[in-house]
Amino acid sequence: MEPSEHLPSLTSAMEDYLEAIYLLEKERRIARVRDIANRLGVKMSSVISALKTLSSRGLIRYDPHQYITLTEKGAEKAKQIVRTHGILKRFLVNVLHVDDSLAEENACRMEHHLDREVIERLVTFVEFAEMCPVDQTRWIDGLAQGCDDCLSCLENAAQKVRNRAKAQQAAIEDGMTLAEVEPGAQVMISSVKGSTKLKKALSRDGLESGAIARVEKRDEATGSLDVHVKGYRLELNETDAAKILVKPV
Repeated sequence: MEPSEHLPSLTSAMEDYLEAIYLLEKERRIARVRDIANRLGVKMSSVISALKTLSSRGLIRYDPHQYITLTEKGAEKAKQIVRTHGILKRFLVNVLHVDDSLAEENACRMEHHLDREVIERLVTFVEFAEMCPVDQTRWIDGLAQGCDDCLSCLENAAQKVRNRAKAQQAAIEDGMTLAEVEPGAQVMISSVKGSTKLKKALSRDGLESGAIARVEKRDEATGSLDVHVKGYRLELNETDAAKILVKPV
């Protein structure tokens, strides 16, 4: 029997379970009851009850004798939850300068209650704050404090813009790809090479012209990348990353 499409929305607790399963699958390739219990600090009996609920909603595949896996529907929902959490934490840490652990706690409490439109606006604002040439001046560092030296800030910003333009032009001329970006760096996607099918697949993940991408880490053995784009965390193989042309921001 197919799950009803008219079931009530997931509770925040159920969303936490879904997020935990998603992250465990990313980190360990599998999710087990005891791992979920340890991650969320709950009893295994509570986990089993939650898994039955998620299974009835068509979000996970659950068998007491096998590992837990997300369905396509569950994976999409979990990605949205993880994305929201990441955006909120980046906003609290990078814009409001909240301590990392405090930002984590507050992002967890906030993530279940924001509408999609609010999240999209936060994505835009966080990306602006991270790439704006004045991002190190007092408008963000001092938050509500006043600034009486605008000329210095503007001159600083103008020089950053000139430096960025030179770096971007050099990157374009050299055909710089995402595969060459060092971990910790942030770039703008200029275009994607390859088949129409690949372009559509990458576009669904937010990897399209004009998007801001940040490389988190690289697997030196395989060359695969962990990339953040539009609030999503993606895993890209080296072949696909080499088809994405980028420029620094």
